[in-house]
Formats: sequence, structure tokens, C-alpha cells
Amino acid sequence: MRVSSTKKIRFSVIACLVALGLSSQGKAQTVPNPLPPISTEADRPDITATDPNDSEVRLGRENSILNDKQVKLLTDPQMVARVNRIGREIAVIANKQVVPSLWGNSQIKPFDYTFKIVDDKDVNAYSLPGGFIYVNKGLLDMVRSDDELAGVLAHEVAHAAHHHMIKLLKEQNKLNKVLLPLQLAALAMIIGGQSGGNGRGTNDAANLMTGLNLYSIARLNSYGVEAEKDADHTGMIYLTKTKYNPVGLYSFMIRLAKLERSHNGIDLGIYRTHPPGVERVAAAEAELSLLKIPIALGEVDPTLRTNVFLTKTEAGTEIAEVKMRDVVMCRVIGTDSMNAEQRGATISKRLNSLLDSNLQPFEIRASRDNTVTLVRGTSLLTQADALAQKITVAEMTQKLAEAVVRVKQKRAIDTGL
Repeated sequence: MRVSSTKKIRFSVIACLVALGLSSQGKAQTVPNPLPPISTEADRPDITATDPNDSEVRLGRENSILNDKQVKLLTDPQMVARVNRIGREIAVIANKQVVPSLWGNSQIKPFDYTFKIVDDKDVNAYSLPGGFIYVNKGLLDMVRSDDELAGVLAHEVAHAAHHHMIKLLKEQNKLNKVLLPLQLAALAMIIGGQSGGNGRGTNDAANLMTGLNLYSIARLNSYGVEAEKDADHTGMIYLTKTKYNPVGLYSFMIRLAKLERSHNGIDLGIYRTHPPGVERVAAAEAELSLLKIPIALGEVDPTLRTNVFLTKTEAGTEIAEVKMRDVVMCRVIGTDSMNAEQRGATISKRLNSLLDSNLQPFEIRASRDNTVTLVRGTSLLTQADALAQKITVAEMTQKLAEAVVRVKQKRAIDTGL
């Protein structure tokens, strides 16, 4: 995630951090098809942490020390425990699972990953070489489940595991070797033009210098974009090896893309360091499809799933309300085989699945004999449910259809989809 412009981090490595970002606009990004083959070292009992004197680890540790002096770290036991518990589960996978890199280097170096929380309201997370991961409090406030947090952490771990910062620094060094002689020549032309009174030559040299600088920015930022794509892809693969639902990363990306659109939606062009949010969402959706993982947003975002509340009718009969946020979807009573709460839970689960598969109001209708409410041709609510509420099956059906409209509107506002 991109470090906010309000940050006061001064040292060079952090200044070019690559991590999960807010920036997003543009055409749909594609995912390699088929996915690169994945190998594993899961059966190796002898995997040990990389030598702390390793140059990559040392670089990350030194910059981590500098970073810690310039930010305020949170020490809340529950928050720290949650981030570390999830982060370390993913780190175990990263230290033994070889995922071919789309950019960077997939060679495994078993890092001793550390996870820290920064007291900052910006929605941000970042990764340093050697496995030093930072998550802002603002991001923790935005995630809605452990699955979503796992998605963010998997992305950041992927940056470290695929050595993106080292790759970026190497590319920067190579670029400097090519551009430095040209920049020095342009500078000499500027100085010579000024001393010799050659205004046109000075302007040409200045234009050349500007062009070289813009080229450098464009090249380095393009590397950052490729690193982000790789971290999204690799993080998704890591998640498939854990108990966490990979849809959590997709779900969080959706809200990031919406947040990005609310920040003016300016096209940054060559200054862009991250793929546009809409591209990342499209790529994640395509990857989930390739992995044959159903996109059930309600499973990773509790605000997008229904809940059951038990109450009683005026006659004292137990009745279960199935609600999403403040919208009552339906009310049901018990049957011979299930009490009201059990039946409510069954219908709640079914409604979640229907909503995740884009249920439309026209797919809800009363049966011809007005004895049941049908959803996609299958019975959902009964005449007994309607009688308990002192309404007709037609009225009950209409209420459900109207509730679906309101819920879909709320989902659209929340996700931007």
C-alpha cells in the first residue's frame, strides 16, 4: 500500500516502498492463464530462518529501526496478537511454498517475519526487505474480517518473499548507470550554455534533463506496478494454502477501489506506482475464477450477510427475523422438523448464497396457488409464515422482493459494484 504523502519518513529505502496501494483506474488487468505451476517444500523439516547477517535482512532491519523512530507503534495486546497470529500463519506458507514470480525472484529465503502496527489513520501497509511488515491502524479499522486482513498481510509477505525491494534497487542502479552519463552531459551543456550566453543550447539541455528524469520516473514506477501485480497474485496463492478465504483479498480490493475513486480519480500516468484499483479487482476476480473459488462476499464481509434474530408474534409464536443490517428480508416460523431459529438459519444461508449470485427481484414470485414464495423456482417461504404475520403470501412475496432491492442498493453503495 502506498505511503501517504503526509508521512515524514526521510530515508531512501522506505521512500520507494512497494506495497498494497489505493491507486486504481483503467482497463481490466489480466491474469496469466493458465496459472504458473506451484511447487512446495512443505515436507522439509529443516527449514531455518535466514542468517540475520544476510545483506537483504540487514538492509530491512536497519531501515526498520529507522522507521520505528519516526512512527508511533501501537502495543495494544489484542490488536498485536491478531496481526501476528494471522501474519505468521501466512509467513509459514511463504517460507516453504514456491510461487513462480511474475516480477522479482521466487527463490525462497526463510525470513523471520515481524509484524508491527503503526498508529496512523491512513489506510496503508508496507513491507521492508527481509520480512519486516507494517500495518496502519487505519487499515485495521477498515478490514471487516480476519479473511480480509489475511489478504492484506499475504500481499505484504509476498513483496518480501519475492524480494521486490532488492529487485527494484537493482533496476534503479542499472538505470542510473545508463542515465547518469547523459544527465552529466546535459548538466555540462546547461552550465556551458549559461557561461557562453547560448540560451537555446541551455534550453535544449534543460529539456533533455527533464526528459531523462521523466523517463527514469516512468521506468521505476512501471516496476512498482509489476511488483504490485505479482504481490496480488502470489498473496492469493498463499491464501489458498491457509484456512483463510482468498475472497477476503478481493473483497478488500473492492472497497479500496471505491476509496480511490472518491479521491478525485486523477490519472497519474507515469507517476502511477500501483495498478489502478479497478484493474486489481478485475484481476483478482479472474484469478479466483481460475482457482475455482466461488466469490461469496458474505463469507468474508459480515456486513454483506444476513443474520437471524428470534422474536415472538402477538400470539406468542416464536418467529425468526432474517435481516441484513437494518433491512428485514423475511420472517419465518418453525416446522415439525425445525424450530424457528433453525429454519431462520437455513433460510439465511440460502439468501446469502442467492445474493452473492446476484439475485434479482423478478426472480421472486408467489406460486400460482398462492401457497408459497418461490425464489428461482424453489420454495422459500410458506403460507404458514404469512399467516403468522397476518398477511397474504402475495404480500409476503412483495416484501421479500422489496427487501432484496434495498439490500442490493446498500451493497452497491458499499462496494461500488
